[in-house]
Amino acid sequence: MKPIFLLFWQICRLKQGPEHVPTQTWFVLLVIVANLLCSLLASAAVNAEFAIPGDTNVDGQRFSLLTTATSIVVGQTSTAALTWLALQLRELSERFFATITALFGCDLLITACFGILLPLLGFLPWARALVFLLFLIWSISVMGFILHRALGVQLAVGILVAVGFSIVGLAISEIAIAT
Repeated sequence: MKPIFLLFWQICRLKQGPEHVPTQTWFVLLVIVANLLCSLLASAAVNAEFAIPGDTNVDGQRFSLLTTATSIVVGQTSTAALTWLALQLRELSERFFATITALFGCDLLITACFGILLPLLGFLPWARALVFLLFLIWSISVMGFILHRALGVQLAVGILVAVGFSIVGLAISEIAIAT
């Protein structure tokens, strides 16, 4: 387990590419499920951390596990579909499982780091927004680096593709939970 953790950590530090990630089906599924669970826990922590007493969302409900899970799954699915499409267009479909595993594995680590750091910032409200922004930049950078290596494009192009994937994924997630 430690070598896998270190591999994802090296990718998060932009030191190693997704081509070194295991691609066995059981491992890919394990990473996807672990990312989902970690994202759910982090979302619950963020919602609890930023909740104002008596505050409710638009529908008059508090944090909804089903809504959050739906949003995360739709986001993961759109990322996977867009990655598959991009790899198909570049005729690099054999890199799909390594790329997806690297994307979700690194997202898992970044989300876990953010989730661990969040309670420590409870006494500094201004710092939470700054840390969120820094983690968002880190996440997009890592995603761009992975896509750069997988698609064989320049790093700037990989980062632009990552921004596009993130915007499309967020939009599709919002549409999914709004209906």
